[in-house]
Amino acid sequence: MRVALVSLYDDRCLGLRSIAAFLREQGHEVALLCFKRFDSVRISPEAPAAWAQAHSGDFPPVTEAHEEGTIFCPYLHPSTEREWTLLVEKIAALRAEVVGVTLTTATVHIARALTDRLHRELPGLPVIWGGVHPTICPEECLQWADRVCVGEGEHTMAEYCADPSRTDIAGLWFRRGREIVRAPLRPLEQELDRFPFAAFGENEWLIESDQLIPLPASNKPYFRGVYSIMTQRGCPFACTYCVHHLTRPMHKGERYLRRRSVGHVLAECEKRARDFDLTGFGFFDDLFVVGAPWIAQFADDYPRRVGLPFGGYAYPLVSTEAMLRQLREAGMVFMGMGIQTGSDYISREIYGRRYGADALLELAGWGRQCGFTLHYELLSNCPYESEEDCRATLRLLLRLPPPDTLCIKRLVIFPNLRIAALDKPRPNLPAATFEFYNQLYLIARHHLIPEEQLMALTEDAYLKSRPEIVQNIALALKYAVEARKAAQGERDRCAAEAQRYTLRGLLRRAKRAVKSRLAG
Repeated sequence: MRVALVSLYDDRCLGLRSIAAFLREQGHEVALLCFKRFDSVRISPEAPAAWAQAHSGDFPPVTEAHEEGTIFCPYLHPSTEREWTLLVEKIAALRAEVVGVTLTTATVHIARALTDRLHRELPGLPVIWGGVHPTICPEECLQWADRVCVGEGEHTMAEYCADPSRTDIAGLWFRRGREIVRAPLRPLEQELDRFPFAAFGENEWLIESDQLIPLPASNKPYFRGVYSIMTQRGCPFACTYCVHHLTRPMHKGERYLRRRSVGHVLAECEKRARDFDLTGFGFFDDLFVVGAPWIAQFADDYPRRVGLPFGGYAYPLVSTEAMLRQLREAGMVFMGMGIQTGSDYISREIYGRRYGADALLELAGWGRQCGFTLHYELLSNCPYESEEDCRATLRLLLRLPPPDTLCIKRLVIFPNLRIAALDKPRPNLPAATFEFYNQLYLIARHHLIPEEQLMALTEDAYLKSRPEIVQNIALALKYAVEARKAAQGERDRCAAEAQRYTLRGLLRRAKRAVKSRLAG
């Protein structure tokens, strides 16, 4: 069967690439069409057209708070009529017999527009939606899609392509008149080694900048230097803001967290290292440092078979000091951590995490001792957070080893998530107060302003109402650190120089900058 698989604003699309490879193994002719790259863009509120475009979807966008402003992840760049035409014409030229579209909550409105257009211009061509959003909201998606794939898609799509007339395919919902046929959920594949490596560079195109761009395997910038790879599916946890707490109960009685064998993972690494110009590997699992026997075997075999630097995410309770030291010896250089909050109340009662700040301090300490580049992620703008919860996060950042990077994502509550319906108090702090604390977090990461001074700022009502002043402090401190690091190449001397920027002096400079901006 001739199959066109479409990814919206995500050229990495590892799930769709796995389906493409599996269908090819079954003998089907598969094309992969990436409609726009995944692109994170910083936008100023003073750019109203770009700001409006970023908020054009059916749901709030995912954003990050930075010293320079808000970053949208992804930024849904406007698509041109030419790009829509290129996509539809390419699907027609492929003589596709089915189109599979993978989408997230952020791109529902784009999938809807594409499906409507395909129905108009290529009548009779079935369109199947899959991905996270169709899995948790299948009935809604059947308003537009001909069929919806609920859950993992490899076997479901393979059975459909083998016989599109079947109406009993597990995991595939569809409409029969006004009735919705809710197929039983397909059991999770337990042997992930059954799936071939994700498809890259074969019969694949990117639609971007009014062009249809073939993506050959020899294209050096293809992976931006680092190859993203997944060793497992599922997660051992069920945080209330994450889709896993919705999908795990769908598979009661099944092993939810499943992992490929070490040999299968390393074979893919070896192949990609031969085929592409890579600087390293990023293990894209929700949690990489888990499972002591698997980690031990991986750490023994990876240096001999691959040898490139790599990184992944660790987590309290399941990632141990011994595992981290084994991985460091094997070539791990980057460790990510989902800090999320410094408040034990928010962590346990709101986010459903089974640990507090002390466990985070222990894990980060091990990471610093191993010499990893440390990356922390926070969730902010939670409606259940009080100012005391925000202060707890600030205090935690001042106690943790300084991170090399800090990512602050504003919480987005997606459809059906448990966090939306908790019977807990909601302080609903003003947006300006959250932004005030977000900028304090960014200042705290440098460990250059004394704790008592930073904590004193949290009592300043004027600054809370004018977070742009604190943002200017954060920006000045960031530039000072980066400039001295570049000039001297020594972190300790860089920090000593940055200490010259006293909090009082930074406040004066920030207020002058705000007054100048207002006057302009």
